[in-house]
Amino acid sequence: MTSDLNTPISGGFHTLIASLRKRLFWGGLVMTVLGFVAVMMPMLSSVVVSVFIGWLLVLGGVVTIAGAYSLRGTSMFIWQLLAGLLPLVVGLLFVVYPLEGLVTLTVIIAFVLLLTGTGQVAFALWMRPAHGWIWSFLSALISLALGVMILVTLPEASAVVVGLLVGIDFLSTGIALILISRSITPAH
Repeated sequence: MTSDLNTPISGGFHTLIASLRKRLFWGGLVMTVLGFVAVMMPMLSSVVVSVFIGWLLVLGGVVTIAGAYSLRGTSMFIWQLLAGLLPLVVGLLFVVYPLEGLVTLTVIIAFVLLLTGTGQVAFALWMRPAHGWIWSFLSALISLALGVMILVTLPEASAVVVGLLVGIDFLSTGIALILISRSITPAH
């Protein structure tokens, strides 16, 4: 028997939510701790985010370049090679010069916050039949507000602001997940 997760109120929905209770709590606790650390050390968290993004780009570039070699002898080889070199070079710049790349990173983070906020709105509306859905909705509003705030303060938004805002977003998400988990009735 499968349950339709889009059905507003059903035994399957409440059973699913109740089964997620512990995972929501522990995920929320981890997000809260990470958010607290980011808020306490915003410059460090900004640099960590910049370097992390850089390494992801480097890895993606290397994988794309490696894949391009399977296309040698075709017209796609040069395009795949270029498609791998661009993220590789940009990623290396982020890794080597993390502070200089923070304006670009600031824009990226703003859009990530806007996208995660939008996703959180969808999650909150999906959870709406369950108790505690409002916490996810409020977290979504915070994510959306932070994304807009970053875009409005460009280019003055500094590395400290990025780390602080990411920390606040992690804190709000973590606290929302903990509150949701606490408002869910355990499965019997």
